[in-house]
Amino acid sequence: MSLVRVNKAAIHILVITTILFILLLTSINIEHYLAPKKVLGAETFVPTKTDVFWQDFLNKNPDYIPGWIEVGRMDKVKEIDPNYKIVSGNQ
Repeated sequence: MSLVRVNKAAIHILVITTILFILLLTSINIEHYLAPKKVLGAETFVPTKTDVFWQDFLNKNPDYIPGWIEVGRMDKVKEIDPNYKIVSGNQ
């Protein structure tokens, strides 16, 4: 008879502990779900004076390869001159 009581008590404690654990996980999950999301790489670009200068200069002189290298557009450099050899100091 006492064995049956111990088993019922153990099962009761186990059920309550499981329910509390599930509620804890649910509250953590809801907190994480409602938190503001951060998107990687989604930063606003604030152009500096140098950026504005190069954009203006390249609009006037679209074939100036060192300007495209300065801006970081290697695809434009290859488009202008596919045989252009990039010196390691200009990267």
